[in-house]
Amino acid sequence: MERISTSAGKTRVNIRRICRTLARVYGSPRHGNPSKPLDDLVYIILSTRTRDLSFAGTFLEVKKHFPSWNAISPKDKRRLERILIPGGLGKLKTSQILAIISKLRQRFSKATLAPLTKMTNTEAETFLTSLPGVGPKIAKCVLMYTMDRKVLPVDVHVHRVATRLGFKTKKRPDTSQDLIESAVPPELRYSFHVNAISLGRELCVARHPKCGVCPISEWCRYHRQQRGLKG
Repeated sequence: MERISTSAGKTRVNIRRICRTLARVYGSPRHGNPSKPLDDLVYIILSTRTRDLSFAGTFLEVKKHFPSWNAISPKDKRRLERILIPGGLGKLKTSQILAIISKLRQRFSKATLAPLTKMTNTEAETFLTSLPGVGPKIAKCVLMYTMDRKVLPVDVHVHRVATRLGFKTKKRPDTSQDLIESAVPPELRYSFHVNAISLGRELCVARHPKCGVCPISEWCRYHRQQRGLKG
């Protein structure tokens, strides 16, 4: 029974039992993420700074009009914008996608991320974060979802769940990335990420979390504090 020490040693979170429980409840879903690296990268870019799940439909619409990323060129900018604008930040995301495709062509002679499978985690992440609009969270998502790398992307849901459980975190997800990732054993990182997203969307919401029906409330420091208990 492995327990992870957090918050300067004052709180101990049983991460294995938490991951087992969440996996039993939510089934470790992929959340619609495509299996091909470049598909997944575009899918995640479309998902950023959106308030609903409409980006999934937007991605399918893009693939319908552009089955091959390698076939897209700057002359398709207006056409791509028309598809993306309804989902929000369409012009920005169009520019990012076109710039990424251009950079991939320069580096690999075609629009592909397949060569990253031969790189180390650090090399692949460094390359991904050199692409327009791609930060560490997006890079780690691509590595985790499509290359089976043992990394842990920290988004708002993962950050909220980890903080409430009692992990040592900072104010923002991006500044908490290394703290949360290092607290979760590599073999549990995928499970924790995808199931924490499900929990964060359904029960562990930002305002008025539904602690009374949360499957992991017994290990949650936030829940204990709300009940006036120590620890």
